[in-house]
Amino acid sequence: MCTAVLVLGMLIVITVSAAAAETEVYFEPQDVSARFCEAVEVELLLNATAEFQSGQINLTYDPTCANVTGWKRNTTNFPLGGREHYDGSDWITFQAMDPLPTGKYMLGTLTVRCVNARGGGSCETSLEFVTPSELFDHTGETVAATWTDGTFGCNRTLDTGHGTYPSISGMHNGTIKPNRTIEVQKLYTYPCAGTGGHTEYARIWNSTLDVNATWEGYEEDWHNISFDVPFSLVAGETYNYTIKTGSYPQIHHESELPTATGWVNCSEFTDANGRTYYDWIPAISLGMG
Repeated sequence: MCTAVLVLGMLIVITVSAAAAETEVYFEPQDVSARFCEAVEVELLLNATAEFQSGQINLTYDPTCANVTGWKRNTTNFPLGGREHYDGSDWITFQAMDPLPTGKYMLGTLTVRCVNARGGGSCETSLEFVTPSELFDHTGETVAATWTDGTFGCNRTLDTGHGTYPSISGMHNGTIKPNRTIEVQKLYTYPCAGTGGHTEYARIWNSTLDVNATWEGYEEDWHNISFDVPFSLVAGETYNYTIKTGSYPQIHHESELPTATGWVNCSEFTDANGRTYYDWIPAISLGMG
């Protein structure tokens, strides 16, 4: 007698869904700068992927570089809240009347002032969210969130530093790509020792910016040329430059040059004798002066 055995197979399908992105609190813009004794505004934003109702922020920064001088809460969405200011930190609270659904919300606007008590020059500080920065739902339970810090620069420059010989005047063309946002009104040129090396003309431009400046001769500030109005070189953006030099400026004999606040590249340099090079970058500093 034969016995038939029937084996039934079961196909089990396991699906793994991607985890939803976590709620994020961040700055807009993420990186800002200002000149000494001036201030800039930056928004605090919240991209909520879960329902929430309130929150608290412990914001810290270097008080020798920056000071938060103002906070304007978005009272339309968050009618309740407050701010306590300390040396190098701010304690901020906000609360809606009812639970808020997922979406993007502006929490408020900070005013950050450049103080730079380090004896001049430039400085950098993080705008840092530290414990116990938290979000809460309507029951008071913590809502998971990512807290993305910002950065602030005081008297920030894009400075190539000193260059070297050999040198000659001519026309420089290339690109600048800052990794930090820089406020600019002046361009300083490093002269070779014992010479009057300077910039006679400068143009900086891309699809959203087009500015130029012209030298005014050997006056008391002849190392600098000034643009008519201040402008921003925005972090991550690429800008073209044309710089016409006179006498003997210091030179970086490189096709590309990293600096603390961005890259400077040489596309072409044509000297006063008509010779062309692809690795001459003028030694300059861009900033507010």
